[in-house]
Amino acid sequence: MRVRLIVNPRSSGTDDALVARVVGVLARTCEIELAPTRAAGHATELAGMPGADVVVAMGGDGTYNEVVNGLPAGVPLGLLPAGATSVFARQLGWPKNVLRTAEGLAESIPAGVVRPIGLGRMNGRRFTFSAGFGLDAEAMRLVHEERAGHHELRRPNDLRVVGAAIRALRADGWSLPDRATLHDGEREIRCSYVAVANANPYTYFGPVGVRATPCASFDAGLDVVAAGNLRTRDLWRLGVYGLVWPRHATGRDPRVAYLHDRSSLTLVADQTVSAQVDGEYVGRLDRAELVYEPDAVTVFVPTGSSLAPASVAAGT
Repeated sequence: MRVRLIVNPRSSGTDDALVARVVGVLARTCEIELAPTRAAGHATELAGMPGADVVVAMGGDGTYNEVVNGLPAGVPLGLLPAGATSVFARQLGWPKNVLRTAEGLAESIPAGVVRPIGLGRMNGRRFTFSAGFGLDAEAMRLVHEERAGHHELRRPNDLRVVGAAIRALRADGWSLPDRATLHDGEREIRCSYVAVANANPYTYFGPVGVRATPCASFDAGLDVVAAGNLRTRDLWRLGVYGLVWPRHATGRDPRVAYLHDRSSLTLVADQTVSAQVDGEYVGRLDRAELVYEPDAVTVFVPTGSSLAPASVAAGT
């Protein structure tokens, strides 16, 4: 089994010694081709090269996103969580510890413990767990510009992103005014902030899962949270609904709409709005076509996990 190990050496949890240990673990059961990335977009190129039976991505969510956008059909994907958050790997049941996950992959790859999952697309680009428009994307924009100004390569921690979100709210007068219209078939929803997800949790704040999309699943279509015009006194909903009490998913809050299992949606902005894909700022846009792609990729999952095929999980 030839495994192409795509490594982002700039990921916050990666260094040469750790990569060597990971290679040693995987080499017990697989033939390893080490493929470090050199620049943004390189992981997509490496994933699409022929000659690998399996592709394993070692890095964070930005690396995973590049890899799934280059992965050839039929080539299964493994993930090693070496980023600051590594949401996608954690959603699939892998531990945050890279070496523990490598040990698990060394078992799952030769045993073929895989499952197909659906992904989303935003204007043609795949995303592994989320796309966002408005507040979270604006926070990512501020952080992206700070990093570019200081030539930072490592991804910032969660507190820095939260600080950027607070700055974005302050710039809006501590409110979230309507800026776009979400088209869901015949229904139109005015919104200030939109979060689109493939799975639950939507993301993580340290060890805590953010439950913005509590009904989302790899086995269903896209789940969407669309916040309407939120005044200062309404902003408590963002933190409480995401971290403590996801009441918005019941549809009982007129200020926050929740859509489950959607195959396609269109967002049209009044003016350009910031957008993010898998936690990476991707620019400002005035229109986004969001599409669900069923069985987009096949991924390795831990043996015995709830996401494993029933026969493998049962040990038969």
